[in-house]
Amino acid sequence: MARKGLTLIEVLVVVGVISLLMAVSVPALVRVRNQAQGTVCTQNLRTLSLAWLLYKDDNDDRLVGGQVGKYPYDWVQRPTGPGSMLERQKEGIRQGALFHYAGKDVGIYRCPADQRKLIPGQIAYCSYSVAAGANGEDWDNAYVQAMKYSDILGPASKYVFVEEADPRGWNRGSWVLNPHGGTWVDPLAIWHSRARSTLGYADGHAEIHRWVDESSMEMSRKQEFFYPIPAGQGEDLRFMIGGFPQKITDTSQPW
Repeated sequence: MARKGLTLIEVLVVVGVISLLMAVSVPALVRVRNQAQGTVCTQNLRTLSLAWLLYKDDNDDRLVGGQVGKYPYDWVQRPTGPGSMLERQKEGIRQGALFHYAGKDVGIYRCPADQRKLIPGQIAYCSYSVAAGANGEDWDNAYVQAMKYSDILGPASKYVFVEEADPRGWNRGSWVLNPHGGTWVDPLAIWHSRARSTLGYADGHAEIHRWVDESSMEMSRKQEFFYPIPAGQGEDLRFMIGGFPQKITDTSQPW
């Protein structure tokens, strides 16, 4: 007589095999997803970096404004227009000075790994900010902003766009760093594989950078300004100080 169904032992074997397959495949799927998101984010910042270069080519070497809506020539404007806060942020992007140069695509302003929509009170769309030294905001006379492309020495090593985790709901101003300080000022966003961020550079290339200090990861998770550097750490901050775009003067030497 033919059997009907599986025995308990056979069911347990099947469950065990399925569990093993999931244990093997899920991490692989997560890696594939992370790699895909990193690829898209890198392409986003490559597009924005090239748009940034095209803008200066059309404007006698002058850099696009690195703030958000303080001046008409800023790369993006503040949230504006009707609709939800998210739609108003997108409209602010469309009215920014880089939108035309970036192919009129709102989507490239957002990293697919940006998870701030899951945080209460954060209605953020744009994942990126311009480093303050690239015609961005002044901060405590800590640096002299580069107003022209020729002010930036070694553009291949100077980043312009960073992923920022502004805790105020959406990225405001520009990304500030004190080249002479021993602590962070604005927090970074570290969304890729829990230890990586994408940077867009002044020569038009973009790359994913791996952070090494645990305090850097904590700063991103907590979204805290002026995050201190514990003893024995600081490699990440030194890296960002070395790549901070600014007009070089006699007092522009990093700490």
